[in-house]
Amino acid sequence: MDKKQLKKDFGNRIRYIRKQKKLTQEILSEIADIDPQHYCKIENGTHFPSPKNIINIAEALQVNIQDLFLFNNNNELLDKILISMRKLTNQELAFIYATINEHLKLR
Repeated sequence: MDKKQLKKDFGNRIRYIRKQKKLTQEILSEIADIDPQHYCKIENGTHFPSPKNIINIAEALQVNIQDLFLFNNNNELLDKILISMRKLTNQELAFIYATINEHLKLR
């Protein structure tokens, strides 16, 4: 998965969860303490949030961080990894995200 697709899938996923929770973009951005324009760009897939903002979005939506990355795919290995990540703290997940993000920058 390339970065552009990751941004798009992430944005679609948080939009889906937000709508399930019956929240507007404005309300969610306020709860997550993210500038509404920046949040809109995240949800539209043009920007990817910082680790801090991923944590804020997950907390605002009242979901685990890994739930934000459950895109519609049938990759069994990825599903197993994501399920095992439920045991990690938000700080541990942020560290993993930061590590992956740095790796992607090197590509």
